[in-house]
Amino acid sequence: MKVLNKLKSINSYLYRNFFAPRLYNYRDGNILKKNLEIKNIHSGKRCFIIGNGPSVSNLDLEKLSNEYTFVMAEFEKNTQAKKLRPKFHIITDSVYFTEDLTEYWPRSLREKDGKISTDTTVIINLAAKSFVEKYNLFKQHRVYYVGTQGIFTENLPFNIDIDRYVPYPKNSVLMCMMAAAWMGFNEIYLLGCEHNFLSHNMGYGKSLTFSHSYEDEIAKLDSTNDEVLKKYVDPKDLKLNYEMTIANILQLFRNYRLFYAKAFKTHPDLKIFNATPDSFLDVFPMVNFEEIKL
Repeated sequence: MKVLNKLKSINSYLYRNFFAPRLYNYRDGNILKKNLEIKNIHSGKRCFIIGNGPSVSNLDLEKLSNEYTFVMAEFEKNTQAKKLRPKFHIITDSVYFTEDLTEYWPRSLREKDGKISTDTTVIINLAAKSFVEKYNLFKQHRVYYVGTQGIFTENLPFNIDIDRYVPYPKNSVLMCMMAAAWMGFNEIYLLGCEHNFLSHNMGYGKSLTFSHSYEDEIAKLDSTNDEVLKKYVDPKDLKLNYEMTIANILQLFRNYRLFYAKAFKTHPDLKIFNATPDSFLDVFPMVNFEEIKL
């Protein structure tokens, strides 16, 4: 029985990481082909990827209003969002468009249409396309879709060019990096990327969210009230234990490393710096934001 289960696992791994991306590329090729419009359009320039970590609250983001900036997820809740006028907003997490999981996240995605500036280009998970069309979202925005399937792995070849399916990144920062590399940016600075996830004890009766640079209503929820939780929290997240969290973070950091190695081969001039103070993300060289010439 153990041997049979192992064989099934191997078959599933091969399908998800080798065969499925190729099948989906054929199925969705016409949609992903639109991403060729933005290939290398910012070649040789620099950009800033701004995560939602609390350190962003200590920055004057208006200084970056004339730079190319990527933001993600709930960034529109940041009080400096209008001052920054971000150029790109990334939305990848499936909880936003899976309507049978929670009420809060699909509602949040619908509301983004009126909160994200129409000057901001929206880059969104291809799996959200039917949701976007159902609610007529982002009609006034430039929208590009990115398909995700499989994982970053050292065992099989993987793709990071967004005119084809890419591995699921596990967070929006890495999706921003793939988009930035595709657009030709050769100097990328990370802000608000503390990545101190393992210092949080998450789950039922514990913390329900990480610290952010904006007021997060989920942080105020009663984490033992089942009626409240089902409106806000994906049920699988309540089952996470610390060992599972460690495994998830290990895969995320591995994703960063594998992406950077792959990107450097095709973009040898690419440089990525982490300008987040006290960050645990040591895959990239650390720099002081105050020393960056703006």
